[in-house]
Amino acid sequence: MKHATFMVRLSALLCFFALTVGAGQEKKGEPKTPLKKATNHKEINWMPYDVGLHKAKTESKHVFIDFTAKWCGWCDKMDSEVFSQPEVIEMVNTNFIPVKVNGDSNQELNIDGYKITEKNLARHEFRIRGYPAYWFLKPDGTKLGVIRGYRPTDDMMKAMTFVKDYKYDSTRTESTQNKEKSKN
Repeated sequence: MKHATFMVRLSALLCFFALTVGAGQEKKGEPKTPLKKATNHKEINWMPYDVGLHKAKTESKHVFIDFTAKWCGWCDKMDSEVFSQPEVIEMVNTNFIPVKVNGDSNQELNIDGYKITEKNLARHEFRIRGYPAYWFLKPDGTKLGVIRGYRPTDDMMKAMTFVKDYKYDSTRTESTQNKEKSKN
């Protein structure tokens, strides 16, 4: 029953974006260093998937994955218009482990001994068929949901707040949240 409630809430979030915003446009190793190290919260601290997944588990933070491709115009638009906004940068760097995956890259990732290219991760593990696409994962790596296509700043902030605040999880209680805060 709890699983059904979770699925209903997740479906509601995804339907919200699909219906109210519109369809949008789609087109155990040592941790590596971030893809681009941001300073003073002026940029998002994107990192490779394998590094981000490990970091999410150790820091108990959700993962925000930006699936992109170099040829993708809508991806560039997201980078320049949404991921450059101070409130988005602050939200992502503070509350998520930000991961960027190039869906055309043959860069090999090492996920606890399982080796896969970024291209195969996008196509086979996450079933990405168009770009941009944004996946949210729980801190343990469990998939929560995907948002596809260009999304304005307000819509991305709503989705990130929904995930950050565990709104998808009806089993969380105030005592559960307090226990988690005391661990950190």
